[in-house]
Amino acid sequence: MTSPTNHSANDSQRLDCIGIGLGPFNLSIAALADKVKTELSTRFLERKAYFSWHPGLLLSDAKMQTSFLKDLVTAVDPTSPYSFLNYLVTQRKFYPFCASGQSVISRLEFSDYLAWTAHQLPNAQFDCDVQNIEFHDDHFSVTTENETFTSQHLVIGTGMQPHVPDCIQGLVSDTCFHASELALRAPDLTGKRVAIIGGGQTGADIFQHSFDQHFGKPAHIEWITRRANIEQLDEGCFTDQYFMPDYVDQFYQLDSANKQKEVSHQKLASDGVTSDCLQNIYRSLYHDKYVLRNPSWWKISPHQTLISSRKQNGQYQLDIEHGLSKQRQTITADVVILCTGFNHDLPKCLESIKPQMHTDEHDRMALSSDYCLQWKGMGKNNIYIVNSGTDNHGIAEPQLSLAAWRAAKIINHLAQHKVYELSDNDNIIDWGDLSFKHEKHLAAVSSL
Repeated sequence: MTSPTNHSANDSQRLDCIGIGLGPFNLSIAALADKVKTELSTRFLERKAYFSWHPGLLLSDAKMQTSFLKDLVTAVDPTSPYSFLNYLVTQRKFYPFCASGQSVISRLEFSDYLAWTAHQLPNAQFDCDVQNIEFHDDHFSVTTENETFTSQHLVIGTGMQPHVPDCIQGLVSDTCFHASELALRAPDLTGKRVAIIGGGQTGADIFQHSFDQHFGKPAHIEWITRRANIEQLDEGCFTDQYFMPDYVDQFYQLDSANKQKEVSHQKLASDGVTSDCLQNIYRSLYHDKYVLRNPSWWKISPHQTLISSRKQNGQYQLDIEHGLSKQRQTITADVVILCTGFNHDLPKCLESIKPQMHTDEHDRMALSSDYCLQWKGMGKNNIYIVNSGTDNHGIAEPQLSLAAWRAAKIINHLAQHKVYELSDNDNIIDWGDLSFKHEKHLAAVSSL
């Protein structure tokens, strides 16, 4: 890995676009922007000294949920030097990788690919903590600890923040923490009673690693989820059509109520557990219970919601309620791991812009189809938001599947011409015209 790029502290030229944050989504934009660096000046600022991608979740056996071909660039520019295939070649492991027969890869290897890309990009700047952003007449002024940049546009890719339920927020500590910190903490679970809260992929990965004694042999593991069961990711080929550009474009046309309905129906298309992971867990549990006949030392509890918690005598008392019977019980744990997802919040450096933002009836950010924040300066000075949640562009938005397509769409909008040719209308399914409004149709008919 090469060293991070460091730019002159007095580099005072006005840029076309500054990116805040260098997670995978902004990294995709940075990589694709490098192709047009002579016409579009960009700089991506990251507060960390080196690239890292959810380091607390980089467990040894955790797998990606998307194909390695859905990398930072390949979907729109397969000849890019920043593709995963080029990473394999330059790392001298192309043939061994092919022989492994993998269609999905480990999070560890994908993270290494991301870092390999980040630290060779000329428009990436690390160890650069953005303190404040102000808008002046026709440009943004971006202030860091050591310098100030000016830019016509911004792209915000600061990622998601760990969500901790209110009912346990006051107990967060070295033994009660969000799953995003697990690999960094590497806790000793030997002889401990462990409660895992949350039934998605992260919960499954942590249950499996705890069961396999990666952090020592626990005395007892209880996996708690409010879901009706441990539910499998819907990986069907037709379900994958939700992660196509034309569906995202159509989804954007829906009104807010129908967007919420669609997202609810599609939950397991993006928020389930991979079939391989579930199969491995089930086989391990079967072998432990029916072949080895071990005394019970684990429990899986679906339909259970954490409603309150407290700490007594060094132990956590977790009150849970059954979703159907409403029966309540209290479980005791020495360690609590919260697999409770993430929230999207704008970074604090954008506080001065917030009063000029347009929001919907639920006080959520409103974005254009090109991912521009709707605010006072929109049009002349755009603020692009990536990974803004599902409310604007659907379930594909926080996923890696369309990262390259979205990045190319933003670059095309920035450059005001087609830098990248986007095949937005290629799909097996005809979704119909989702922008059609029944009320307008009836009004038109009644006027005839």
